[in-house]
Amino acid sequence: MARLIVNQLGAIRSMNIEIKQLTLFIGEQATGKSTLCKAVYFFRSFKELLLQYLYDVALNGKSEYGFPKAMNYRVKDSFIKLFGYSWGLPDDLFVQYEYCSDHIMKVRLVKKKRKYLSIGYSEKLLQKICELEDICADFYAEFVSEDGMSPRVIVANRSFLGELEEKVSAILEDDMSTYYIPAGRSMLSLLANQKTKLNYDDMEPLNRKFMQGIESLQPVFAKGVKQAHRQFPSETRRFDVSWMNDAIVKGMKGEYFYNGSKEYLRLNETGNNIPIDFISSGQQEVLWLYNQLYVLMLKGEKSFLMIEEPEAHLYPTLQKEIFDFIVAYLNLTGGSAIVTTHSPYILTECNNLCYAGRLATVYSNVKELEKLIGKWHCLDVNRVSAFKLEQTEHGTEAVSLMDKETGELMAEKIDEISREINRTYTKLYCLEEDL
Repeated sequence: MARLIVNQLGAIRSMNIEIKQLTLFIGEQATGKSTLCKAVYFFRSFKELLLQYLYDVALNGKSEYGFPKAMNYRVKDSFIKLFGYSWGLPDDLFVQYEYCSDHIMKVRLVKKKRKYLSIGYSEKLLQKICELEDICADFYAEFVSEDGMSPRVIVANRSFLGELEEKVSAILEDDMSTYYIPAGRSMLSLLANQKTKLNYDDMEPLNRKFMQGIESLQPVFAKGVKQAHRQFPSETRRFDVSWMNDAIVKGMKGEYFYNGSKEYLRLNETGNNIPIDFISSGQQEVLWLYNQLYVLMLKGEKSFLMIEEPEAHLYPTLQKEIFDFIVAYLNLTGGSAIVTTHSPYILTECNNLCYAGRLATVYSNVKELEKLIGKWHCLDVNRVSAFKLEQTEHGTEAVSLMDKETGELMAEKIDEISREINRTYTKLYCLEEDL
């Protein structure tokens, strides 16, 4: 499993966190939840940048400088787009990501005549990447002179990029694609319908990619959610699509359709078609969370997801159901997720599913357990971590919510506001008694 180390990035003072299959962050606003997600996204997007660089070497040959110097400007640009320019960052900034044992990438701020970002790699990771770079350079050298044949054609014909992707995934011990599902989805889904009026180049990169992802997925739902599975025929699918359809339509209180220019929801109760612009903010928030996860399940795509505030604008019942849907995705595909939340309901449901996961290893009546929590909803507590982000005078620190002895989330650290409200109620009652 990966590990993230952060020092002085945004609100984060100092953190050392293992990234498990499911990692939860809860905390007040401005405690750094999104900062942690963006940091993980930055390091995971390195795989895509590395593939692009190596593919360029295979097409055009090795540059004068070679890796890492020839590529680090791309990496720095990616970091700047997420966190800002070096002169606006603290002098002691340091971020490190351990993809696997001995394969480590680091970003630090160096101050000499001026401040600049320094990108570093562990010796073994650097060695492995340089070996791949040499393979790509040899490929270019071998075919560029062969009867004047274009290396671009040869690369395409021999599926060299696919082979390269497998090698890079093996080095990083990571075969997952990466998606960021940001907060504010209701506004972003509406903006996606205004694409002719938007300049995507000026948008924040994570929001832009999410909106472009919406555009690419919309045609899948031309005949509605219940027919979307026909776009991805499979004889080995592990789940009943009708069960997934029912879960989505129930949560949305209607079936989503896209007719080529407009999106609408066909309401369950009345059958009326309501344009997406006019459905509730909660429905708008959850729409493309449901849709994107469902398409990934239909494709059987194993992905790493950063999901911000899945509970936004949702009644507690649907908060539970959308979290269950996320867990089903993880169990069906083997993917991973980081989830940020303000909701104690999310963490309480996570605790129930971890409890169910422990029971599943010893309880003989599996059907009874599935009837209670669902077939794909058990969580292996060893693959779950949860942290409360707390503000201190020096910055945000992470407090683990996992009890090492019981394997449960420590409820007493989750919902302090409810305790405060109850204490106030008790004091009010005492005042009344004194009348």
